[in-house]
Amino acid sequence: MAYPPEISRIDANKLKNGQEHRTQSIRGKELYLRRGQPFSITLLFYNRGTEDKLDNLKLTAQTGPYPSQQTGTLLQFPVTRLRENTWSAEVESESVNPLSLTICTSVKACIGRYSLYLEGTYWGNTKSYYLGDFILLFNPWCSDDDVFLEDEALRQEYVMNEYGLLYQGSKDFVVTTPWNFGQFEDGVGEICLRILDMNPNFLKNPSLDCSKRGDPVYISRVLSAMINSNDDRGVIESCWDELFSNGANPSTWNGSVTILRLWHNSGCRPVRYGQCWVLAGVMCTVMRFLGIPARVVTNYESAHDTNLSLTVDEYYDETGKKLEPTEGDSVWNFHVWIEGWMARKDLRPSYDGWQVLDPTPQEISGGTYCCGPAPVKAVKEGDVDIDYDVAFVFTEVNGDVIHWVLRDGGVEKGQVDTLTIGKSISTKSVGTNSREDITDQYKYTDGSAQERAVFEKALAKLKSKKPFMDRDSVIALDFNTSLKLAQSPLIGQTILLLYRIHNRGFEPKRFSIIVSAQEMMYNGKALDQFWTDSFELDVSPGKDMETSFQLHPFHYQRFVRPGNNIRVTALTTDLKTKKLKLSSKNIIFEVPEIKIQVYGAPQLNQPVSVILSFSNPLNEILNNCVMTAEGTGLFPGGPIRAQMDQIFPGRVGFVRIFCVPFKRGKLQLEANFSCNQIKYIKGSAIIEVPWI
Repeated sequence: MAYPPEISRIDANKLKNGQEHRTQSIRGKELYLRRGQPFSITLLFYNRGTEDKLDNLKLTAQTGPYPSQQTGTLLQFPVTRLRENTWSAEVESESVNPLSLTICTSVKACIGRYSLYLEGTYWGNTKSYYLGDFILLFNPWCSDDDVFLEDEALRQEYVMNEYGLLYQGSKDFVVTTPWNFGQFEDGVGEICLRILDMNPNFLKNPSLDCSKRGDPVYISRVLSAMINSNDDRGVIESCWDELFSNGANPSTWNGSVTILRLWHNSGCRPVRYGQCWVLAGVMCTVMRFLGIPARVVTNYESAHDTNLSLTVDEYYDETGKKLEPTEGDSVWNFHVWIEGWMARKDLRPSYDGWQVLDPTPQEISGGTYCCGPAPVKAVKEGDVDIDYDVAFVFTEVNGDVIHWVLRDGGVEKGQVDTLTIGKSISTKSVGTNSREDITDQYKYTDGSAQERAVFEKALAKLKSKKPFMDRDSVIALDFNTSLKLAQSPLIGQTILLLYRIHNRGFEPKRFSIIVSAQEMMYNGKALDQFWTDSFELDVSPGKDMETSFQLHPFHYQRFVRPGNNIRVTALTTDLKTKKLKLSSKNIIFEVPEIKIQVYGAPQLNQPVSVILSFSNPLNEILNNCVMTAEGTGLFPGGPIRAQMDQIFPGRVGFVRIFCVPFKRGKLQLEANFSCNQIKYIKGSAIIEVPWI
């Protein structure tokens, strides 16, 4: 009786396949492949002669717990001839032992973990071999893939780059925050796949869920829901309280890897805590690992409209103190989401390209807390009836703000502000660490006829049930006011504000001005009002008048907390007509930088000395000073924490650390400084390890 040959060794050609599929940067033992592209494996048999040939070779690839041909999760195909972009295979050479196979996956294949089997006949007997597993990813290098991105520089930035910059602060003072995406770090791939397997759709119907994983629209929408934990076992628990009990302040995170590992190692318990930039950074990591081009985007003066009216209502009392609205509308200093690049086969071709995806749990979409994918092109054109959540995103970047003042027991209408929302929409530039302003991709110029026409088009499409106060119904004011900062203040400095009023009327006017300062969270939530003042001014017709006032450190210092800001308002009333105008200014403090000095020429697997230093900007001693550092490919043992104790006024505190680069290329080191008085100051530096 003839016994079929047994396999002695399987060579997955991991190095060659990794280079050809651009997956060689992924750390781990798995074979990672991109769909629609050939790969090769080599089989070596025990004592197999030329006459011991297997005939009728056939391959089976399967994914998911219940693979089936009907759902496209079980594929069987003969080893005959290689065909482009579809499941096929051929023998590389006439050699019987070893047997080399070239295999191509479908460009529409579901992503995820696959098991591969080979079947053949030997002297009439069928023999089956398990060849191992591989992980299939989207392929932005393949022109037929739904995530194809034509420009190589864009692919390197939005798929391959493991570090980046996020933007916080305000439109007047943009704060740059380094972020370690780390999508190719050891174990991150396994965690990304586990996120997909923990989503409620999979837990309810795994066969159906796996069958949809070839569609980046579906995958990205699932991830938008799974990065937050509001209605599932998602990755991050959000928190916007002033205290972060039993968890980390969101400002302490420097990257995604630690968060993903904590979630995975805890049995998929949400990590506490995150806010919008943290959720966006983590989602960008997962998208890039899976092969969907992604970038993090910040929108300044971002509206949160809770009832799809395309407007946000803000309420103030007679001192100018902002009040919490009953319906929950708000304007965030900044809000961070991501964009994913993909074709929208479910829509018209004109909506292909960048899609807004927001993992921050703001509103329910389709029964769960998620947002998108919303085509950026649809947002710009006011096509708010397009899937998914375009109306919500449209208001975030182009809504109108209506001010209301509670006075004399009633509510008084203020002005409609059509110009405030959606400023300096920002993302990291391709190939550099500069900021790119992409506002014109989301909206036409504020106040232009085209922008207003798009707004009216969007409003007509929504047919909102909420009464909309048309801007023409607001009585025109014959005076105007403004409030400006003399300069961006450092923490501990006196704040100088300039108030200006212009009388556009034809007669002298007397005005009452109430100015106040209030602590605000970055998401628009009003906290304590801690300072007020009032005065009156006489202004001649057609004339301007300017005055200034100061906020001293003893006024504001105890109200300055990480992530929060100070809002100064000036409520101006014409004492004759009782018409009012509200001006406001959000103050974000400029903070000193962490200085990072690298000594020596970095070499692979060799210690590198780094000095991290921070200069005390306050007129008091900084206590309990701590410096932390982390970075993809730099610290094999994980993040480093160093204590500095005290830093005296005007002095510099520093620590020396050592990193050991275990990857080549440009690696980003991220540092974080905190003390009792100042929290979560960040800095970054590039450590370049030569390839040779």
